[in-house]
Amino acid sequence: MKKEKKRDIFPWKKVFVIAVGVLFVAMMVLSAMGSSWLSSFRTVMVNDTVTIDYTLRDSSGQPVLTTDQSLYQAAVTRGYLTFLTTPLTVQAGHIGSPAYTGVKADNYYTSRQGEQIQFGLLGLEIDEFDTAVLGMKTGESKTIRFGFADPLTINMSENEFTAMGGNFSAVSTGDLIPIGFSETPVLGGDVNATPTNAVWRIATVVNKTDSEIVVDHRYPTADITVREFK
Repeated sequence: MKKEKKRDIFPWKKVFVIAVGVLFVAMMVLSAMGSSWLSSFRTVMVNDTVTIDYTLRDSSGQPVLTTDQSLYQAAVTRGYLTFLTTPLTVQAGHIGSPAYTGVKADNYYTSRQGEQIQFGLLGLEIDEFDTAVLGMKTGESKTIRFGFADPLTINMSENEFTAMGGNFSAVSTGDLIPIGFSETPVLGGDVNATPTNAVWRIATVVNKTDSEIVVDHRYPTADITVREFK
């Protein structure tokens, strides 16, 4: 008489127990992460508070202000006048930032002297950040182009440039120079005056005559990356 072959029985109960165990572990991990993991599944919406990394670039594409430590070090090695700052928090969809806002920034030369400056971000630049982050996800990057309606050029007489610590005879077209903005600017070359709420930007000399220079502090583009939002 033929023996009946035993059928293999799949261990469904064991698989079910393992699956439940894996699900439990996954739920514990998500619970430990809080609600932050949800941001990876949604995009930035109006009124979200968004923290971004960013790099402002001049017309030649060189970084002027950045949160990227590696990019900053590479620029310093090339002798470029670049500043290192910290991530910026913006409000998605907001329009109407102040004329300028100061952010703390370090430079190779100022840091050696133990100094930290306030680098000036223009209201239009921050408004562009506020708008650009809409629809982005955590970790997403993009390059934005600023749409300045007016030219960002400044005419400076020899006396004004000298009062800021510049060497008029030595400066040439194409040079990078720091320029200051303040709610109470120094007028008439009064080097003893103390400006209020002063910020600095890096400008390019675009023209020079016997009596004045013209500088441009426009940064056409910026690279941004969403670090986190809520």
